Amino acid sequence: MKMRKIASMQIWNQKFYIQAVLNFLDSVVSNHSDMEFGRYNRMRYVVGEVLENRIEKAYPGEKGTIDVELFLSEEYFEVSIKDMGVPAWTDFSYDENLDISDKDQLRNFILDQWMDGVGMEKLGKNGQRIYIRQRILNPIHFKKPEPYPEIEALDTNITIRPVVTEEDAIEAIRCIYSEYGYAYGYERLYYQDSFLRLIENGDIMSFLAVNDHGQTAGHFALTFSDVYKNMPEMSTVVIRKEFRGLRLFSKFIDHSIEVGKQYRFRALMAQPVAYHVISQKAFLRAEFTATSLLMAYLHSDMGGAYRGENERLDISACVKILDEEAFSKVYPPEELKSFIMKQYDRLGWKYKLCEAMGPAETTQITIEDNGALKMKKIILKQSAEDFEQILNDSVRDTIRKKNEMIEMMIALNDPSCAYSYEVAKKYQFVFSGVIPGAQNGDYLVMQRLIGEEIKYEQLVTTGEFEELKNDIMEIVNRGKE
Repeated sequence: MKMRKIASMQIWNQKFYIQAVLNFLDSVVSNHSDMEFGRYNRMRYVVGEVLENRIEKAYPGEKGTIDVELFLSEEYFEVSIKDMGVPAWTDFSYDENLDISDKDQLRNFILDQWMDGVGMEKLGKNGQRIYIRQRILNPIHFKKPEPYPEIEALDTNITIRPVVTEEDAIEAIRCIYSEYGYAYGYERLYYQDSFLRLIENGDIMSFLAVNDHGQTAGHFALTFSDVYKNMPEMSTVVIRKEFRGLRLFSKFIDHSIEVGKQYRFRALMAQPVAYHVISQKAFLRAEFTATSLLMAYLHSDMGGAYRGENERLDISACVKILDEEAFSKVYPPEELKSFIMKQYDRLGWKYKLCEAMGPAETTQITIEDNGALKMKKIILKQSAEDFEQILNDSVRDTIRKKNEMIEMMIALNDPSCAYSYEVAKKYQFVFSGVIPGAQNGDYLVMQRLIGEEIKYEQLVTTGEFEELKNDIMEIVNRGKE
């Protein structure tokens, strides 16, 4: 998701500036966004409440500045409130079981229920920021998809071409909807104009498979993210049933590799669901390397659209390196060194293992609640001694809000990685693998499923994915001894 900064202002920590900020917000939103009135008013209220909190608490008894920055993407409007004051990590938690007549409890409950994204970043020596995101369009609610009408495939000579025109976008949307309904998490793919803007802005590359008679056989996309720079993920793969059995999935993978080499991507990533061995085999044939298991990743509301079971859905991750000169300098925990070496050697990845160090001087971390997935996502760039308290607060906040999963990505390229890993284990996080290959660094993946253990035995894997599962289970079980 590419966020573009469209405006900013700096204020002193005095309450009479709140109205000026809200007036500023009114002006910018009216010029840059078509957000529905009610949704904007909810965001405006939350911004005022968060800003009041930081004015009161950031610089107790002192004068200090607060930066307000406004960002826009195809999907979200974001307000960022940044300061160099007292940390705010516990200021926005609430307990669903408590009486929310308390002002702070009510504010935090409303913030969680009304906003489409809330996150915090600890920026080390640059302070911290709280960001509030609201979708520009109303969310689409899932309903059972209406399948394509059945057709007879008039020929099986399939050509893959990029989505370019409005008609192409409509056909791609029909493909996605026929397979996923409205359960696919990237809602901008359901609107023709935003679909084309995503392509124009470089957020996705979309492709249709079409036969010589103009019949659509399927769709897939390469999706780009800020977390994994220059390593797009192959996603939204749909093959119409009339064209199955033609090895189209393998053709989609091969075409993705060709495109990746043409555009000089550093790597490609894919996340096949962990019960679909056909897709796992296809990626392994294309020399992708299984690197991580994202256990219980999708909430059952979304998983049900795929599999019809009332459980969170497991996903496996695999990577293919395209840049033969790519290099990583990593600081893995001692007990993970052999695992890291095995995966990196399979990838054909140039790397150097360095000795782990202790905690850093400052913690750099991003924490965000994802309501759709009922999980908290943590991206940890480096950790200092205060990381343990931050993680403790994050776990407690997740439990209070009755979310189900915490996923933590720990930067392997930072010397404090091993310290972060040990703290995470202390708080019942389990190792899930690695995701290497992004231009902005490699990640160690750890997860905690609230209230229960992760169920490796329910995975359906094959080949290297099965070997990966066994390696990860050995590490996790060894840690329990």
